[in-house]
Amino acid sequence: MKSNRAIHIIAIQENYLEEITKQMKDVLGHEIMIRPTALKELRANMVHDDDIVVLSHHMIKGLVSQLIPADCPCIIAKRDVNFANARELINLPPGQKILVVNDTKTNIEETVASLRETIFEHEYYPYNPDESIPDSIDYILTPGELDFLPTGLIDVINIGSRLLDIETFYDIATALGLKNDQTQIVKRYFKTLVSLSTEYDEGKRSAKTNPIKDIRNVSSYSFQDVIAVSESMQKVVQLGKEFAKTPLPVHLYGEDGTGKSMLAQAIHHHSCQSGNPFISINCKSKSTDMLERELFGSEESHMISIGAFEVAENGTVYLEDADELLIPLQNRIFRAIKEKKFHRVGGTKSIPFQARLISCSKQGLIWQTESGEFNHSFYEALTSLSLKVPSLKDRREDFVALIEDIKGRLKKTDIILNQDVMNQLLNYEWPGNVTELYNTITYLSFLGEQTIEVELLPLRIRIEESNFQPLPLSEINPNEAIRKIEAHGFLEESVEILRIFEGGKRERTSYGRLTLKKHLEEKGINLTEQQLRMRMEVLQELDLLIVRQGRAGSTISQNGEEFLRFISNSILENSKR
Repeated sequence: MKSNRAIHIIAIQENYLEEITKQMKDVLGHEIMIRPTALKELRANMVHDDDIVVLSHHMIKGLVSQLIPADCPCIIAKRDVNFANARELINLPPGQKILVVNDTKTNIEETVASLRETIFEHEYYPYNPDESIPDSIDYILTPGELDFLPTGLIDVINIGSRLLDIETFYDIATALGLKNDQTQIVKRYFKTLVSLSTEYDEGKRSAKTNPIKDIRNVSSYSFQDVIAVSESMQKVVQLGKEFAKTPLPVHLYGEDGTGKSMLAQAIHHHSCQSGNPFISINCKSKSTDMLERELFGSEESHMISIGAFEVAENGTVYLEDADELLIPLQNRIFRAIKEKKFHRVGGTKSIPFQARLISCSKQGLIWQTESGEFNHSFYEALTSLSLKVPSLKDRREDFVALIEDIKGRLKKTDIILNQDVMNQLLNYEWPGNVTELYNTITYLSFLGEQTIEVELLPLRIRIEESNFQPLPLSEINPNEAIRKIEAHGFLEESVEILRIFEGGKRERTSYGRLTLKKHLEEKGINLTEQQLRMRMEVLQELDLLIVRQGRAGSTISQNGEEFLRFISNSILENSKR
């Protein structure tokens, strides 16, 4: 099996590229030159006229066409389950009901079709994150995509990544003129399946014991998933469905953990874009250059990188924490919306802008617009349709339904929360909103107790200040708190911040950062937004301040009031000496 022609394997994911390169070398032998190339590293003149190109996916064919010779044979690789890795599945008693999980809908369908054709003794169900998992499922099976598994106690079978199928090698052999070597290819193909299968044995065992990522971090939702017993949430759902009917941008705002991402996905699924990609981009803590490339892609030094606006095509791009976008990037996104086109970074080709924008922020963007931190025209474009997502404390009627929904998703419907526990949960402030509730019920459900008593609740809920006595200050250690604040160099400013909040509490008023900033300036203390945020975060970490987002504002905790009394007593004692 000899040839002077090189085979170029081009793939987006480097891990997958490494796997199929090893497989191809094992099957075709080392006599043939095999050159793996990540898509981002592909340059003009790397591929010669008589070489052969193998692409990992048909979607990248258009991207590489300008960088490879026009007459160069181009083969789209096909993938199949590594059945040498499926011993555990094969040895199961016939008739098992198996949920198949993969990273995309297409890959799920391909995996299910392959399993039904070959290991036909079982019933296979393609995983749909928009639907509940049937109670009758016996096992979950995944080809190496552990991050996409739903939370639960069902046994997981990891059969490892799918590899190149035998037909791909037949196509390559034909292109190389090696039609008479098919028997040898078959023998080597099955040898490499066995060789690569041993790499996943540990992975299959660990999948049953390692914590699995919560499905809420990776999956899509529809409006059916939104709990809306309360009037406020019913209005949100109603407006969301109306917004989904239009192609206009939608802006969601509300506190952390209120479910903005779920609503964004629900709007996407209810729209005419539902069959197209939903791409989420987090704008927080990223440089403008990095975000620009994530959104628009880049085309520099013959390296092509595809951005979210291009990948989404007629789908949706969801900009999380859009308030973190700086003016230069705001301007560029606004131009793309207005002109319906954009260029990749470093590129000259005009690319149609066909994605719908959904964005979110913790607060409405108007205050940033008024302060000059946000382009007013971009603000108007981005917030043409706005929707406030209420905090959990403002939708108490949803509480019981939310808990039951979470128990159902966790497959823990049998646990009982007694009335005292429910009273504690209902009276807690839930600063982390639905996300905090989800994490709390998850924690309680895995304690192994049939009935949850008050003493099993997390400490933060049991000592919530509105209903219970806080920890005595001696346990907080005021001297240690002073030391930590002084380590940042702003004790006097922190004390003044607490005093302002203490005055507000006496008047039954909580403050946002802008109001607090004005009060500090009246006292001659001038802080930037970032400096103020840092001081408040330190006070929150020390449990001296209760920081809330939005209209709820922030307030001093009882521990903070005790700390101020300690400071005042210390000053009084020093003045007497």
